[in-house]
Amino acid sequence: MKLVTKGYIFIFLSTVLWGLFPVVVHQGVQDIPPISFAGLSILLSSIITFLYAAARKRLPELRKKEAYFPLLMITLFIVIIPSILFFIGASMTSGVNTAMLLQAEIIFTLIITPWFGEPTTWKKVVGAVGIFIGALFILYDGTLSINMGDLLIIASTLTYPFGNFYSKKALTILSPSIVLLVRSALGSIFLIVLAVIVEPSAEFSSIIKEYWLYLLLAGFFVYFIGKITWHEGLKLMDITKAISLSMTFPFFSILFLIFFVGEDISIFQWTGIYFMIIGVFFMVRRQSIAIEKTRYGKHLNSN
Repeated sequence: MKLVTKGYIFIFLSTVLWGLFPVVVHQGVQDIPPISFAGLSILLSSIITFLYAAARKRLPELRKKEAYFPLLMITLFIVIIPSILFFIGASMTSGVNTAMLLQAEIIFTLIITPWFGEPTTWKKVVGAVGIFIGALFILYDGTLSINMGDLLIIASTLTYPFGNFYSKKALTILSPSIVLLVRSALGSIFLIVLAVIVEPSAEFSSIIKEYWLYLLLAGFFVYFIGKITWHEGLKLMDITKAISLSMTFPFFSILFLIFFVGEDISIFQWTGIYFMIIGVFFMVRRQSIAIEKTRYGKHLNSN
């Protein structure tokens, strides 16, 4: 199997599970304090990832000190900052908006990735415009109003491109399981400590006992399987193409919302999804750039 094809398969599986993520979070934060929910879910992921990495004999990779700084940046930009903003934002807006506003990531990716060595092309621009128009339709839905929860979810995607840059860098040194292990372990520790401070009424034992299904769905299916497959796919293609493919997740979010939550989807929101799919199509059609020509892979030229 070609590496590119293998990358598509990994990203597709990750995308299906990422479609589940905003639905689970939006439902969970109705009952679980948001930062506690984030911390416990990611902690479960870190425990499972440790067992997985140990079984595959990947733990000795932790000695590679050149990967420490990228791993710290990944934890900050992909776990800590986005989790705090997203989980709080999800508790303040609708399930549809929780899922769809994550599309803002592609706009920030378009703006930031030229700095990474991934040039801006007309297909990238057309794709980003399509996704942006789609987001406007979803937000409009007959009336145009943006609440604080919507703004927090949009803000949660701002640091993802930087985190993905350091992920690509770390993946040239480490296996995906070790990257996921470190980001999950460090991120969960920070979030749990923060939850103890800002959510003192939260009782972790009660949350685990009563809401174990939410933690299992988020921690195992999304944060473990979803992110292992994401890192495997990201390792095989450039950031913009991987992000573009993953931005088809709203289709799966809509299916989950319709069949498992019973949420109504308006004609405006369906129109927005249509524009987003067109945008993603143009983003995917462009040719990938060789990793050696990027800032995150330039050190490979000397190997």
